[in-house]
Amino acid sequence: MKRRKFIYSVGMTGMSLPFLNANSAAAAAGQAPKARSVINIFLSGGLSQYDSFNMDVDKAVIADSKIIKSNVDGVRVSHYFPTLAQQMDKLLVINSMKSNQGAHPAGIYKMLTSYDPRSSITHPELGAWISKRLTTNQDSLPNFVSIGKGSAGTAGFFPGQWAALPVRNTSTGIDFVNRNAAVKKAKFKKRLSILDSLNGDFDQEHGTKDTRAYVDTYKGSLKFMNSKDIDAFDLENENKYIAGLYDKQEFSRSCMLAGRLVERGVRYVKVELGGWDYHDDLYGKLPSNAGKLDKGLSSLLTHLTEKSLLDSTLVVVSTEFGRKPGVNPNKGRDHHPDGFTCLLAGAGVKAGQIYGTTTKDGQTAADDVLDVTDFNATIAWRLGIDLAHEEKSPSGRPFKLADDGEARKELFA
Repeated sequence: MKRRKFIYSVGMTGMSLPFLNANSAAAAAGQAPKARSVINIFLSGGLSQYDSFNMDVDKAVIADSKIIKSNVDGVRVSHYFPTLAQQMDKLLVINSMKSNQGAHPAGIYKMLTSYDPRSSITHPELGAWISKRLTTNQDSLPNFVSIGKGSAGTAGFFPGQWAALPVRNTSTGIDFVNRNAAVKKAKFKKRLSILDSLNGDFDQEHGTKDTRAYVDTYKGSLKFMNSKDIDAFDLENENKYIAGLYDKQEFSRSCMLAGRLVERGVRYVKVELGGWDYHDDLYGKLPSNAGKLDKGLSSLLTHLTEKSLLDSTLVVVSTEFGRKPGVNPNKGRDHHPDGFTCLLAGAGVKAGQIYGTTTKDGQTAADDVLDVTDFNATIAWRLGIDLAHEEKSPSGRPFKLADDGEARKELFA
C-alpha cells in the first residue's frame, strides 16, 4: 500500500472520521433528537418547481407540464413524477424556499453551507458540521458520505477528517480501502508500530494542530479499513427483495447505498443528481432526469419503510434555486432563487401536506417563506444539534452551523 496515496484519497480529500474528538450535541441541545440520520438528495442545477411539485400557480406558469393527482387529496404534482405521485403521503412539499444567490456556484455553496461565499474563508458543509457534532468513539463508519459526481463535501475550516468520504461510483466502491496483497498483515502491523513511534517523537518536539490532524486522519483511515460495517458499501450484499425495489440506473443504486449506510448508523449521506440547468429545450431534456428522480426516490422511501428506518431518517430533497415562471425564447427556464421547492420525508415531518406558497404568477414566495439558512437549521435541530453552538475559524472568528437560521419546528408533528 502506498501510504501517502491512501491518506490523500480517503483522508485529506474528504474522509469523515467518526471516532475522533466526538461531541454529544443532543445532550447540549437539551432534547432527544427525532432523527438519527439524514439523506440529502441534492439536485444541482436548479429543479424547476413549476414542472415538478408546485402546481398551485396559474396555468400559464406550468406551461407544458400536466397536472396529475397524487395519493393525497389536494396535493398535485407534474406528470413527470407518476411514481412519486403515489408516495406523496410520505412527503412534505415546501414551495416557499428562498435564497439570496442566483448563480450556480454561489447558490450551491449557500445551500450546502448556509453562508455566502467569501474569498477569505471556506465554510464547512452541513454534513461536516453534523459529523463533527454527532460522532462518537463507537462509530465505525464515516458520518459524512457523499455519493455521486458532484462536490465531494468540504470540511471548510474544520480539520480534514470532517470532510465527506466520496463515493464516485457505486460499482467501483472506495479506492485504496484494502491492504495491498503484497504486504502481509504482520509486516503491515510492524510498519504501523514504527510509524506510531515516529509520530510520537515528532509530536513531542514539533507537534502542531495541523500535524495532529494529519495523524488523526491516518488513524481514522486505518480504523475504517478494519470496520465490521465496511461491507455496507457493497450493494451485492443487499437482500434480493430490497435490491429488487430499485432499477439499474446509477442514481437508483446511489439511493440504495444511502439506505444501507443509514441502516449502519451513518449520520449524513449526500446523494448528488445533477443536470437540472435547462435554459433551453426544457421539455425535451427534463423527462430523463425527472424519471431518475421519480424512480430512485420512490424506491428509497419504500426501502426505508420496509426496513423501519423512515421514522429515524430525515430524507431531504434540495436544490440551489428554482426556475423562472416564464418559459424563455429558447423554450427553457432561467434561474429563480425566490419561491423554489424542496421536499422532506421521514423523522416525523407533516407528510402529505404542502408548506408555503408562491404568488399565483410564480414570481415570489408568498406565505411561510423559508430561507435556506432556516432550512438547514431545521435539519440540524431535528437531529438534536444545538444551533447556538459556535466553532472558531483559524482566524478566531466564531461561526454557527446555520448562521442565524431558525428551525421551523412546525414542519414536524
